Amino acid sequence: MKVAVFGRTIDKNSHQRLGELLDLIVNDTSVQPVFYGPFYQYLAEHFPSLRIEGASFFSSTSDLPDDTGLFLSLGGDGTLLSSVPLVRDKKIPVAGINFGRLGFLTTSGADKVSALLRGEFTTEKRPLLKVDTKNLPDGFYPYALNEFAVQRKGPAVLELDLKVNGTPIPRYMADGVLVASATGSTAYSLSAGGPVVMPGCKTLIIVPIAPHNLNIRPLVVSDTSSIEVSFSTRYKDATLSADNRSFSLPDGASATFTSSDAGIELVSADNDFMQALSSKLYWGADWRNS
Repeated sequence: MKVAVFGRTIDKNSHQRLGELLDLIVNDTSVQPVFYGPFYQYLAEHFPSLRIEGASFFSSTSDLPDDTGLFLSLGGDGTLLSSVPLVRDKKIPVAGINFGRLGFLTTSGADKVSALLRGEFTTEKRPLLKVDTKNLPDGFYPYALNEFAVQRKGPAVLELDLKVNGTPIPRYMADGVLVASATGSTAYSLSAGGPVVMPGCKTLIIVPIAPHNLNIRPLVVSDTSSIEVSFSTRYKDATLSADNRSFSLPDGASATFTSSDAGIELVSADNDFMQALSSKLYWGADWRNS
């Protein structure tokens, strides 16, 4: 089985675990490793004895083999989000191996890799969000797993006008607004005061970012909805982010966000959403419950 190995940088305190994981991949004769080029260079620098016979490499979605059987994302949730523009619509199962801090998406530990390499995992399709705007830069992948956000660049708030399926909702005076998927409800949306939503729910979440209105609240709508956001600012532009990628939108621009038919197959050996809420976000943590 071809196994893509992707990462960015790994904390030095985790290098022993990383070395053990690499040994598993190297010594498994049933595995044909395909390394992300920049990450392999990082590994070669920090693991000079690393020698992988028969390994191949990729640097973008165009040279990631379509017949890859498993995509290992080594790092935290941000690393996994960076894998989305690489995997795209190839339907390659993506397993997040947590070497980061929180690891809400990257729920598998390095000790689970042996089972993953044997194909002992289940997959869950997570839909992607899509943005449509005439200001999209060339080559920018217009999809996101967690959320899109329109945010101010300067010190002044944005004046944001939103329409849901063509129907206007009250204007937001805020630092910005984000549109999140159910998967993204535990990411930026949560930090901005949005609700926790089970991953299987077919919803979109609209969350104002630091609104200067006491009566503005997050809004949950159907995933069949079309959400148009336009804004004005005292400055020349604002930022539109797609997970951990971004570009500039000029003053007066608009963008439309929808849930797409595209999605990625997330893999985890221990993917228990409620357990993750308890262990990673300390849901209900109270000394009276001890």
